[in-house]
Parts: sequence; C-alpha cells; structure tokens
Amino acid sequence: MRAFPPAVITPLSAQEPVLLRDPKTKDLFSSARIAIFGGPGGIAKLRALRFQGRSRFAGSDGELLSGTVDIRVLLPDRYLRIDTGSFGRRQSGYAGSQTLDRIESATGRVTPDPRRPEAILQADRSELARLMLGVAMYASEEVPMKLQTRDTQIEMPGLPEALGIDATGDTFAARIAFDGASHLPVRLVFWSGDRTVLTTAFSDRRSAGGMKVPYRIVTTAGDRRVDELLFDEVTVNPPLAKGDFTR
Repeated sequence: MRAFPPAVITPLSAQEPVLLRDPKTKDLFSSARIAIFGGPGGIAKLRALRFQGRSRFAGSDGELLSGTVDIRVLLPDRYLRIDTGSFGRRQSGYAGSQTLDRIESATGRVTPDPRRPEAILQADRSELARLMLGVAMYASEEVPMKLQTRDTQIEMPGLPEALGIDATGDTFAARIAFDGASHLPVRLVFWSGDRTVLTTAFSDRRSAGGMKVPYRIVTTAGDRRVDELLFDEVTVNPPLAKGDFTR
C-alpha cells in the first residue's frame, strides 16, 4: 500500500476536527473560508442558517415538482428541509439521532419510507454535510472526513478537479471544486443511493450576515436537472431552536 506523507491535522473549530492530508489541501480550504467569511475565523461565529424560497425537484416518476422550500440548519446536529406545493408536503432531515423524513400527499396520505431508519439517518447526515461544505466549507462532526488534493485511496465519483479537494469518510465521498479566481466552492460531485453521479452547483453568492451565501443551488444527473433551489431570503444565525426541527 502506498504510504502517505505525514498528515496535517487542523481543528477547524470546536465542532470540526477534520484531517487535512496535505499542505495544498490546508491552503485551499483556508482560502475558501476566507473568501466566504472574509477571514479565517468567521466560521466560528456560524451557528445556524435558514434558506427560504422556491424549489423544483424530481418526483417518483422523474417529473419535476414545483413548490416553496424552507431549509433550516442548527449546528451541529439539526437539519430540516420542507418542500410544500400542489403535490403536498415533503420533508427530510434529522434532529440528533431522530429522522424527520415524511412524504404527505395533498390529500394527507403519508407514503411510508421503505428504508431502514439507520439508512435514512445516514443519508440525511450526508445531505447536510454536502450542503455545509458547499455553502460554508463547514466539516460536519457527524460525518468524519479526510480531505486531500491527491492520492485518494478509495473510488471517487466523477473526474478529478483541476482545483479541487476529495472529501472521504466511512460512508461519504464527494469531490469539491473551487473557482480559480475567488476560491469559492462552486461544485460538489457525489453518488446518489443508486450510484448515479450527481453534481450540485452553488452560485449567485451574495453577502448575508457576514458571509457570502449561494442563492442558487442546482443538482444535476448528467444533463438532467433533479433538484433546483432558488432562494429569496437567506438568514445567517436566525433564532432557531430545537422545537423548529420536528415532524
């Protein structure tokens, strides 16, 4: 087995012990943080986020459904996405070790999720981990990661990025791409549950609450759009509480 050079371990905050495998990773990760927050220490002030706007996402038949979306994040372990429209109400996320996933039709009929609760929780934690990497370069403590720019020892989705970091964990694999001029994260490439390669693009960043946040997040499978989020309002450190994360 090929030996790695000595690892660089950087505690990004009290909640973010993360293993940075090489100096280039450390430099790129730090420069992305500075681009988002205006300085390396801004991430320490981030406690919560709320995104509100419009969504379009693929239904069970692949057709895009349109509605409003409300995404709430209370670090480190609470996440809830609620989509509401003519289709009814769909929500995903978790609070601690409890999943909050629920699909309800416009008539009130609830569709059971066939997955095991452990699998649902793992998927929700990975979803939040990808969101926070793309939005804020925040590394979730619930999804321990190794970050590196080369010599990744496991299979990865997509192709290597010219300016990118591979993020890997026991159940996590994603490639993060950065803009060459700003060093802002612009794209994550990862696998869906059925091993389809998905790409999430983060764009239209605007200043809000001391950071540059994306007001547009689009996920595609090849040339097919599977999830589109267009936000009208993004709030940094809103007054969210545990009671805001329920079914």
